[in-house]
Amino acid sequence: MKKVFVLFALLLLVVITTSCQKPEEITISKYFQAMKAKDRDTMAAMAAEPFAVEFKSWKIVSSEEPVVVDFTLPKMVEQLAAAKKKKDDQILLVRDKKDALDQLKTKLSETRGSRAKSEVQKEIDAMQIEFETETANYRRDQANYTQIKTQVENEKKMIALSTNIDQNQELLAGKTVTTKANVMVDGADGEREYVFTLRKYELINPVTEKVHSNRYIILFIRTQGEASPEQ
Repeated sequence: MKKVFVLFALLLLVVITTSCQKPEEITISKYFQAMKAKDRDTMAAMAAEPFAVEFKSWKIVSSEEPVVVDFTLPKMVEQLAAAKKKKDDQILLVRDKKDALDQLKTKLSETRGSRAKSEVQKEIDAMQIEFETETANYRRDQANYTQIKTQVENEKKMIALSTNIDQNQELLAGKTVTTKANVMVDGADGEREYVFTLRKYELINPVTEKVHSNRYIILFIRTQGEASPEQ
């Protein structure tokens, strides 16, 4: 009977301790448990950039109030579609300039007389500048598209980790909640403070009004000196 009472008391203590923890603290605690066990699969399921360090102990020394903003993926997907159209339209323009340049070069080869050749060469020089300008514009648009595409893919990955929703995420609505916690870690090189940036997605299906479950996942883990205001 005494053993049963002790087990019940321990279980109650765990429940009380856990219930007093903030959601982000629970995520960090579970992450350190996985790190200690060298459970890389669990770490990868909890963090965008899994990070591991040998440690003796750790503690949360401070945390920030969560920042809540509107769910941005639908707008990001619209921006991606617009960037793709701009990139695709621009490559057509580059091809048109290249065709016009080739035609002028053919014309030059068929032209007789130095004066006539000089006039055609001026057209070629001008078209070459146009071609190079539009090519540079295409490279700019391609780089912009690639950047937005990477951002959308990363956002979708984070949403999937937080909600287990991996399809049609852009059709949902809701809020994005981001917070930070400063964690002191006692490791092989002594104590070092890390900034954990965490995020969760509170999403709802606007058609069915279904509210999806969510959890905090870790976006970044940076040392105090490495962390930027965005991280």
